[in-house]
Amino acid sequence: MPSTIFTTKPKSVKFEEKRQSVGKLQCQVVLLDNSLFVATFERKSTKGQELFDRVCEKLSLPPNGRNHFGLQFVDGVDGELTWLDFDRQVRPQRKKPYSFQFAVKFYPSDVSSVPNEVLDLLVLQIKDSLIRGKFVTSVNEHAILDGFFAQAILGDFKPKIHKRGYLEDLLGSFFAQPNGINSDYEISEDKYETMVHTLHRSHKGLTTCEAKLGFLEIAKSLPFYGMSLHHGATDNNGNAVLLAICNTGLLVLAVDNFGIPGNTIENFPWHEIITMVDQNRKLYVVVYSEERKDGGSFSYRFHGHFGHKAAHRVVNDALEYQAFYYKPEKKLVRRSKSFGEVDSHLVNVGQFQRNDRKYATTTGKIRSRGSLKKFTDSIKRKMPRRQRSVKLSNSAIEDSPASNSQDTSTTSSMTYV
Repeated sequence: MPSTIFTTKPKSVKFEEKRQSVGKLQCQVVLLDNSLFVATFERKSTKGQELFDRVCEKLSLPPNGRNHFGLQFVDGVDGELTWLDFDRQVRPQRKKPYSFQFAVKFYPSDVSSVPNEVLDLLVLQIKDSLIRGKFVTSVNEHAILDGFFAQAILGDFKPKIHKRGYLEDLLGSFFAQPNGINSDYEISEDKYETMVHTLHRSHKGLTTCEAKLGFLEIAKSLPFYGMSLHHGATDNNGNAVLLAICNTGLLVLAVDNFGIPGNTIENFPWHEIITMVDQNRKLYVVVYSEERKDGGSFSYRFHGHFGHKAAHRVVNDALEYQAFYYKPEKKLVRRSKSFGEVDSHLVNVGQFQRNDRKYATTTGKIRSRGSLKKFTDSIKRKMPRRQRSVKLSNSAIEDSPASNSQDTSTTSSMTYV
């Protein structure tokens, strides 16, 4: 009888890969040139900052240019784009697969002062956003941007090399004619290519840096350039509004029945915002203008099952924008009887520390479920909406205690020190 030979069944390649990946964290990041970067970490407890640093090293980004960028992902709960928190671990924020998009988070106010590496990525971000319809512009302006973009990427026009169709062949997905999503009207591919070709030839002699700066100067005039937009909110009258966070503050824009933004309803500069609070589905903004000596409390409600996440996302984005763009020479400190509730509220939640309890440090995020309604109601009573107040002298305030002041609509109980 022939002898039986027993052989060991080879292990599956998939099983080996799976066993090797146990205890490790693998993240995928789509870069701005549409390439994919994969980073593997030995610890599953890796924080977002470690992943971001790995991406920046891949892109050779200098430390002084990294603060303009971040990592985005689609929230698995409500399907909205969310920024990865660098101070927290990656896994609790993002479910598998751990995929992210490297993107510009804060657009520089002065593009001439940023490193060249930041300029390259900023141009790619704007070009990608324009193609996706995040920016809307005219066909002519669209062609001007593409003319500068072709000069920055391809250099001077060369008749022997740049034959018909060279823009699509050499620029790939970064070249596309305007359509109904990103422009005021559509245009044929041949006609649009001729427009960009003519503009590209006219830029002969421009250096790569000069072409990028010319591109960015045009891009800065695009609607909603550098803004973080938040849809789905209504004001106190039930009118749909769009909240736009920018480098100067928080804007509230009207929205028509088709969801198209219109005129600016409210403009809250950073130096006038006392505090921003999210509670359930509502966003509360308390403002005061030292120049006009007036202020008020405003609220906006987000609708839907996940409206609370939308409101919380606005507060996070607004605080990050304020911290990045708003650099006051001296921190504003207020002493006020009418803001006594604000002061006691901040003391109760324990989020802030100060040496003198008479002073209210009025910046930051507050989440206190029980006392928020009393807090906002007292602000509305003490400081009517956009109503001008009469100045009081220091002697009048000292002689008149807060308990005897009953008509707060005609007198101001706020003083500054």
